[in-house]
Amino acid sequence: MYLNPSNDLGPYTIATTDSVGLATHVVPVDAPHIFESFFDQMKQEYVSARWLLYEGLTAKMPHFSDRDVLLQATEPRPSLSLAIEKVKAAYRTSYSLFDKVSFFVNAYMELGIPDKQVSFRTLWRAGENKPIRTEFDLTGNWGFCALYWLAKDFFEKANDEVAEPQARGLSDIRNHIEHKYLRVTVAESPTVPPYDLAFMVSRDQFEAKALHLLKLARSALIYLAIGVGFEERRRESGRASVPLEDIPSTPYLPDAEKI
Repeated sequence: MYLNPSNDLGPYTIATTDSVGLATHVVPVDAPHIFESFFDQMKQEYVSARWLLYEGLTAKMPHFSDRDVLLQATEPRPSLSLAIEKVKAAYRTSYSLFDKVSFFVNAYMELGIPDKQVSFRTLWRAGENKPIRTEFDLTGNWGFCALYWLAKDFFEKANDEVAEPQARGLSDIRNHIEHKYLRVTVAESPTVPPYDLAFMVSRDQFEAKALHLLKLARSALIYLAIGVGFEERRRESGRASVPLEDIPSTPYLPDAEKI
């Protein structure tokens, strides 16, 4: 789960770092860190979500903050705890990263999509039935191509086709966490009472969905970094006559300041 492509090759010590970063890229001289700082923010959100999910999945006893909180043991029996709320927080953050990746690509590729209309599903085409944007279709950018197919893993409409069955329900769960009522239950396959307001999912199912979503978010960030590197190499030949100025590299943020 590290942001490191070497992590996919096996459990090697060298892969146990979040080392993915953007390739050297050309930016306006008056906005030298426009993309670098944005990517770092997304990295931080990912690693924080990863830790919250770990804590939520591995909790072995009730947290002291859950003591003396009077909650009804209604049926189907709910899972109500700080651990579940940590999994929900990780889920929210993971899901939000996809639209942030889209916001990044829209700016980096200069697509001109209005900010409020940018999403991980609308990024690739000018309209629902329109062809893939030429910025993606004709460049041969395998990183962005991977992002496009990753977008197909999201299920947003009842008649959508998705590439992966596990993706079904990701959007529904996120929508109910954010805006409605997600009820995480102890029992598997809970029976939903008539007229209930909740979208019900068992704890095991919810935790599996959250882990799957975090894995997709990890892939999205790695594909984004690869895509930027590919695009910079593609653009290089067109910049032969353009004067470029080196921007001094910035030091890494010390761990002591991460508080």
